[in-house]
Amino acid sequence: MSERVVDAAAGAKLSADAARVARESGAEPGAASGAKVPERYEQLLEKLARAEEELGTADGAGRSGSLEEASSIVFDLLYALDFRRGGELVPRLAALYGYIGNELLNVGRTGDREQLAHLRDMIKTLRQSWYDSEAAA
Repeated sequence: MSERVVDAAAGAKLSADAARVARESGAEPGAASGAKVPERYEQLLEKLARAEEELGTADGAGRSGSLEEASSIVFDLLYALDFRRGGELVPRLAALYGYIGNELLNVGRTGDREQLAHLRDMIKTLRQSWYDSEAAA
């Protein structure tokens, strides 16, 4: 098994800090769809769960569709970042989203369910950090 490049706890810290910066700067932490970041994480987790189910079937076209939709959400999150007001945290969160998007492409190519589970764990950690950050505000 390959070494994991991104630590989920570090990503969660980035996400929580980015949520704080977004609130302090007055930026709406929403994605292009109008949904807030935690809601986009929920949608992303749903797509990843569907992709994981589809990895267990012979329906490669369905798997690609779910992974493609998940990638779209990741890039929507990336697009929603406020690079002007987010300080040094936003580029780091952007790099994390880039990593997740790249790994989704790899999962689509290899069918690696273990890596998909790792990505789901990362997104769950990011989602929880946003909820925790909002509760602390």
